[in-house]
Amino acid sequence: MKINIHNLRETENDLEFNFSKEDLDIENINFNSGIIVNTKVIKTGSQVDIKVKLQGKYEYECDRCLEMMEGKIDNDFELIYKLDLRNSESDFDTDDDIKFIPPNTQTINIKEDIRDFVLISIPMKNAPDEIDGICSGCNKSNEEILISNKEKEINPVWDKLLKNK
Repeated sequence: MKINIHNLRETENDLEFNFSKEDLDIENINFNSGIIVNTKVIKTGSQVDIKVKLQGKYEYECDRCLEMMEGKIDNDFELIYKLDLRNSESDFDTDDDIKFIPPNTQTINIKEDIRDFVLISIPMKNAPDEIDGICSGCNKSNEEILISNKEKEINPVWDKLLKNK
């Protein structure tokens, strides 16, 4: 995703993009819809401020009950690009929040930043929230999930011991 900053006016510019997982080179996540990226690009003097809002839905297997669930991505972040008026080769203050670009830069590619923020928007624990000990996704308590299969499956090796009980 390239933004042409050379032709932007020094005001707020709204841009919207729609990405698929193939566009962002994400293979291990199943998206139900495209990833909608709304940006506000504010150009002032020697700085370009990009405010990004990510939205999308993805499918995951619940770590608790192993059923398929739908999760949402709804995340905001900000990128700041400053013109490097000293013309140095990035040997000075580098910061994750502020990126320095040469003064003659025509376009800014934020594809990698979008990809990174999509990946960190997906939680490592794939389980819906619990409300009073009940899963909000499958409406079962933790005890029901753990006990449901244990009672049904008894190893035949233990049959004789259970009869002697």
